[in-house]
Amino acid sequence: MFQRIIDTIFDPVIQILATARDYLDQAATVAARGLNLDYFLGPVAMLGWEWKVLISSVIASAFLLLIVVVARKAYGMYLAMKEGVKWW
Repeated sequence: MFQRIIDTIFDPVIQILATARDYLDQAATVAARGLNLDYFLGPVAMLGWEWKVLISSVIASAFLLLIVVVARKAYGMYLAMKEGVKWW
């Protein structure tokens, strides 16, 4: 009986986490294919491979910085919530 109560509490959480894991697996497969910049930056592709590499590096750097900023903000929110809850 106690196990059924625990299962009814945690089963929706486990289902949400399993669904999130499946979506992340799908996103990883899409990201592994890479981004074809010729489709988005046609005029830059006509300039030559040097410009294409430069623009790709700038976009990759900006994306990396965006990920770092989002991670720092999320960690800051975690610390603020942890500070707000005194029982932690």
